[in-house]
Amino acid sequence: MRNKCLSGKIAAMRNYYRYTPASRGSFGRGTGQNTGRNRLTIGIVLIVVVLLFVAYLKTGKKVDNTNSEIANLNIPAGNLSIKAASLTTADCDGVISVADTSEKVVTLTYDVGTLPGDLEKTITAAKAANVPTAFFVTGKIIETNKPLIESIHAASIPIYNHSYDNLRFTTLEDREIEAQLQGTDDLIKTVTNVSSKPYARLPFGVSSEHVVEIMRQAGYCPLTWTVDGLDISSTATLDSVSNRIDTYIKPGGIILLHAASDLAATATPRIISELQAKGYRFVSLDELFRIAKPVNSNANTSQNQNSNLNQTQAEDSQVKPA
Repeated sequence: MRNKCLSGKIAAMRNYYRYTPASRGSFGRGTGQNTGRNRLTIGIVLIVVVLLFVAYLKTGKKVDNTNSEIANLNIPAGNLSIKAASLTTADCDGVISVADTSEKVVTLTYDVGTLPGDLEKTITAAKAANVPTAFFVTGKIIETNKPLIESIHAASIPIYNHSYDNLRFTTLEDREIEAQLQGTDDLIKTVTNVSSKPYARLPFGVSSEHVVEIMRQAGYCPLTWTVDGLDISSTATLDSVSNRIDTYIKPGGIILLHAASDLAATATPRIISELQAKGYRFVSLDELFRIAKPVNSNANTSQNQNSNLNQTQAEDSQVKPA
């Protein structure tokens, strides 16, 4: 019994001394050495990081919005939609009928007057042609045939201002011209959610210096055309329309067809095919005026337009409504 008690005391003392401060001191000294090594490692890492940061400050390039390499980037078209800058009223102190360039670029446009005509067929043809086009619409046609105009927008084709009811601006008061433009722009916004500025097609291509100034004050550049296909003439044929455009077209030109025409849809693919065969490239109005400055004229029309206008006036009694 005594021996058992003694053995128990000895075991207890062993356990006690195993965890005495002395023994713990040896454990503590080991931990201190490891901690020292960790601190040294952290210190070295921090020094390396600081040195790398200093080297970056000395050799790294700062990037800002003024960097010419960034400012001049040409971002390719794709899912990212970027609207290029268009004309401003400072660029158009007269009527615009053509861009000043020798490059073989042209723009195909359609006027939608107060009657829809074969607009659905024309929209389908314009979309199928797979080239940039533009439609100039009247406010009245939006009020009476809004689903048709919405189909233009659905086809991703730009819609611009063609007055409210296709009246010659030279016969209207200043406030009436302003109302024609503003009212139509408001209606176009109900379809596209954006303004139709800065392009506005002059009804019948008729203008004056005063009309130009009123339009500019309203935020518009007055446009006419380089060549009118005269497809709304009662005597027009597919050959006459395509031959006329072939005769009068030139680099930087603006082609005019009419939605009320029976020929606009059928003439579209032929016009595009024939001009492309001659080396012409079809571009949007925005691209056309990025390529070249517009030719401004304070007269009613340019030389080509005068020939168009004179023929239109001569056939006025035979022309169907636009």
